[in-house]
Amino acid sequence: MTPRIQRLVMTAVIGVLAASIVAGLISLQQPSASGAGTSAEDAVSLASLGGLAGLLIVGALTGVLFGLVFSDVVNNTSHMAQSLAKGTVVGVVGWLITDFIARPILTQTAEVVSRDIAFAPLLAYGFVGVLVGLGTHVSRRWLPIEAEKQQLIPEISSRVVVIGGGYAGVTAAQVLERELKHDPTVAIFLVSQTNYLVHTPMLSEVSSSAVNPQDISPPLRNFFKRVQVVQGNVNHVSLNDKQVILAADARSPERSLAFDQLILAPGGVPNFFGNESVAKHAFTFKSLSDAMCLRNQLIDCFERADLEADEAKRRELLTFVVAGGGFAGVELIGGLNDFARGMVSYYPNVAADEVSLVLVHSRDRILPELSAKLGDYAQEKLEQRGVTFKLNTRVTGAEADAVLIGDERLPSRTFVWTAGNKPSPILETLGLPLNKRGQLELDTELRVVGVPGLWAAGDCAQIPDVTTGGMCPPTAQHALREGKLAGYNVAASLKDKPIKTFNYKSVGSLAALGHQLAVAEVMGVRFSGFFAWLMWRAIYLMKLPTLQKQLRVGLDWLLDVFFPPDIVQTIDFSNDADEVQTATSPQPIAETTAASRSGANA
Repeated sequence: MTPRIQRLVMTAVIGVLAASIVAGLISLQQPSASGAGTSAEDAVSLASLGGLAGLLIVGALTGVLFGLVFSDVVNNTSHMAQSLAKGTVVGVVGWLITDFIARPILTQTAEVVSRDIAFAPLLAYGFVGVLVGLGTHVSRRWLPIEAEKQQLIPEISSRVVVIGGGYAGVTAAQVLERELKHDPTVAIFLVSQTNYLVHTPMLSEVSSSAVNPQDISPPLRNFFKRVQVVQGNVNHVSLNDKQVILAADARSPERSLAFDQLILAPGGVPNFFGNESVAKHAFTFKSLSDAMCLRNQLIDCFERADLEADEAKRRELLTFVVAGGGFAGVELIGGLNDFARGMVSYYPNVAADEVSLVLVHSRDRILPELSAKLGDYAQEKLEQRGVTFKLNTRVTGAEADAVLIGDERLPSRTFVWTAGNKPSPILETLGLPLNKRGQLELDTELRVVGVPGLWAAGDCAQIPDVTTGGMCPPTAQHALREGKLAGYNVAASLKDKPIKTFNYKSVGSLAALGHQLAVAEVMGVRFSGFFAWLMWRAIYLMKLPTLQKQLRVGLDWLLDVFFPPDIVQTIDFSNDADEVQTATSPQPIAETTAASRSGANA
């Protein structure tokens, strides 16, 4: 007999015993044979409940239904209140089915049971459910199903590790979980620096205080049932030993994670092109913490400027410089411009004409990914709102209180770098050849050339584009589809199924300019203005994972229309006092599949 059948038999027996107890209690309430009972006494008679046999059958079915629907409660002995509550629900459902569906059909009558008559069976069936829940909870303590424990802890034959908690990595892990849901012998791990996914298109919304940071960052564990999320920084990857080594930090020693198949999707990091002064003094704009830090910086500059008597120093505090005229830089400067000018009303000693936002770009127009017409439109609208553009020039250096732009020294306390990215340094630990951009060379199936069991997706990968004959661009659209295919192909290879070729053509691009304006180019059709802004918000809101986060961001946007920007600075809870734990050798990470977690609670 399988553990599942054992569980259902056990709950059915408990249901019969519970029904017997209820029948005994009801029989004590029966009127004597010589005396006529009242209508209330008739209401609690066994006849009104379908007789003793009917009540016992309902009890057995209640137990079986409880075992089928609430198997998690059956397996868990630590939540008695949960067992009682869910048992009551099952009992009430049994009463509804019996008195309002089964009895009219069997008696061929459509007679409606009055409230007084129906109340007693409701109590009886509800009590049966309570006893089923209680009996199941108690019985699991002294009648454990040992065979179920053994079955729920399978032997792991393959380990798949995904490095990267961005869209490429998360999508790959989701597809792996879906494709391998019936194979508990495969363990899947997702290694991420954070325990959340960042919806990167909305980072500028965080910096401009339009949305709360937690609203665009759903927890990674929300996406999975079987995948084990491992939070940590990858120190290096040993392909010979098939080990991922996680660096020690303030709370954990160095750890290791074995793999049979490895998907690399670590994303990218800022590229300062060897300029150490820029790397030292510039704010970056890649992560949620970057966006929050930048928002705090703007608020702090306004706070200081409001108390600064020297006009030159006040203008220095209120000058904000962004390097890079691509999507990230343009959306950021548009959002910061709205935020900064919206804060002026809070600070009586700050004049609107003292606030300056400057965008530096090495080309002759911004947004080179879009058509020249849209790029010119975006520049014109931003200039009308006070943004200054320095085109055909580069940032040559940075200081604590200035940005060096060509031969010009521009005083500023806030300088943001969005002008370059490069693949994660993790790739340099592999000992494999990289291209000029530091990427791995892949085939069209997303396998690293010449290395069995190694796959990649996203910014770290150079992937042939079968539609154009060139290479796939490092965009979020492509990264998401690459992660999906990488997950599918790894699962297919484990199941000896044919793998697929990556083939994707970009649908289009959008860029928000702030203040209810945007530009968009979708399937060759160009949009600009308010309609493009609505399109931007609708598309990226739908792409934001989980309904809860979508509703929260929608509410943030609604409040942003009616209220001034929030200027509360975020508190930093980091603790630098913790000492880094050390270990003589990496400690292996324990394997815990969803099945074994259930078995531990059995």
